[in-house]
Amino acid sequence: MTRTKTVNVNGVDFQLQSVTFSWYSNLTDLFINPSSGRKNTAKYADALFKGCVTAPAEVAKRGLAYFDEQEDISTPSQLVREIENFLAERTKPGKGEEKSAT
Repeated sequence: MTRTKTVNVNGVDFQLQSVTFSWYSNLTDLFINPSSGRKNTAKYADALFKGCVTAPAEVAKRGLAYFDEQEDISTPSQLVREIENFLAERTKPGKGEEKSAT
């Protein structure tokens, strides 16, 4: 089941959804730790926005271009941190989830 969370960045509410480990791993391999050795933070942020933000719809659809048109550097920088923190949060066993035996 997909987790969701609403975060507020610079007065705007962003609805986030979780992604799979394989999706996130592939994303970091492509843009943060690529074999070429040249990371591409802008493409990483764009993919995070398009993959994890469900609202506002403009951000979910347009990704980083939405912020570029507004010449906004602060909000996407903070939003990337919020998404990364959200994805790193551990879920507590509950509805339909079992506790780990470790």
